[in-house]
Amino acid sequence: MKYLLSLILAFVFSGFVQAAYISIWRGEVEVKKAGADKWERVLRGEKTMLASGDELRTARASTVEVLMDDGSKVKMAPLSAFKMTENNEAASLQLYFGRVRSWVKKFTKKFEVRTPSAVCAVRGTDFTVSADAEGNTKVEVYEGSVLAGDSSGATGLITQGQFTEIPKGGKMKEPHNNPNPPGNLNTSIGDAKALARREIYNEMSKEDVLASAQAEIQSAEYQNRKVAIDAFGNRVRMEEYIVRPAEDQFKYVVLNTRAARFDFGKILFTFNNALPSDLSLATKNMISAYGSTRPEWELTEINSIMSNTLDKMTEDASGGKMVPDDAGSPTVWTHFFSNYAVYAYGWQEGDNPAAVPNGGMGTMLWSFNDSNSDNTVQGGEISYLGPSGPCVTAPTGGVTSPSGDDVFHTITRNTYSDGTWISAEDYVLFDNGKILSTGDLASTLGSNMDKVTDKLNFERIYTSSLFGGRKIDLEYSAKLLKDAGLLRF
Repeated sequence: MKYLLSLILAFVFSGFVQAAYISIWRGEVEVKKAGADKWERVLRGEKTMLASGDELRTARASTVEVLMDDGSKVKMAPLSAFKMTENNEAASLQLYFGRVRSWVKKFTKKFEVRTPSAVCAVRGTDFTVSADAEGNTKVEVYEGSVLAGDSSGATGLITQGQFTEIPKGGKMKEPHNNPNPPGNLNTSIGDAKALARREIYNEMSKEDVLASAQAEIQSAEYQNRKVAIDAFGNRVRMEEYIVRPAEDQFKYVVLNTRAARFDFGKILFTFNNALPSDLSLATKNMISAYGSTRPEWELTEINSIMSNTLDKMTEDASGGKMVPDDAGSPTVWTHFFSNYAVYAYGWQEGDNPAAVPNGGMGTMLWSFNDSNSDNTVQGGEISYLGPSGPCVTAPTGGVTSPSGDDVFHTITRNTYSDGTWISAEDYVLFDNGKILSTGDLASTLGSNMDKVTDKLNFERIYTSSLFGGRKIDLEYSAKLLKDAGLLRF
């Protein structure tokens, strides 16, 4: 949960936590018991009791109902998560994201539900609370009433048949009649694309990354697992896959496990249209295309992260489109982003994850905005990190080839005007750790290019003055990128 504002829905009934248990569920539901480090899958045939400090989450196409002995019930929608807490006077649901509907039968104990953006008190028995990926809250009342308030303390009464919306950090809207009947909560709230974007930037711990991977890989369209040697002679267990969070998106994920470290990377691609069943039909023309007709699929957004679970490098791009070489008689189309930014974050002892700037992305290193909409990059449209914020002073540095110009090993280093520096070291290497050379391209690959490239990997290493002596070190294969049409030879 990245925002600290809270919604409190207060009403009373007895024995909520002591007698709460999972009664019905479908799909993939996980519980993390209070004090535990790992999420555990809820299994058929087991009666899972819930106590103070326990957390629940649902995957896509998954729901769960929590039942209390007084007949009260809470139902979670897909892609939702909450934490239960309890003391002598109150029980709580801390809704991180997603949607829950509650039916309350008795009023003998205070009950609270927390979301990222507002404060409320419930005076009814049937209502739904939603928290979207941006931290906004929606409250719908089907029976009774709810006294709702925003983070400034302003309040309003929502009565039966009404709803209100409370934006993150904003003022609660006036309650209105709800034109929609109560939903069955069998679908996730809002925009699945926004949830996927939120996960890219904010899911950092090894446990959560692995838990997501375990759930997603079952429906992965492309997968690749292998053990390879990195540029420093270390064995790396690589696991990669591609899934589709929404009909117009796909996400590439790579996990690296070494003896003493864990690194991961994720890239979320969003397009202008629903993607075809054969993903390569869209990716083959993603960067450039030839012909007089605009490509059917245009890449509109990219959200990416590389991390060692403490530090991270992120990229955020939007306004993507294909630009013709000649608007009147096009022959070549080239991809162009109207907005692009790169961020870095270095963890320090005591850091609050919710306080990471720019929505969890980190400190902006540089950004571009096509302010005059001419589909070209001009110097005045680029901002860089400076001592007092964004500035026009470009970083110093450049690209070197420490192993020689004929070896695929480069280092790019930039030092910004405030003294912050970032270094990206890149290798292309075989599974056995040998770094690729131009001689290999001529003698080893040759006509056997397709087969040999399946044994090639890329490795990128980030170091920075922000990282406290740590590094981000990620190795990924050419094979999976080739299979998905992202890499062509």
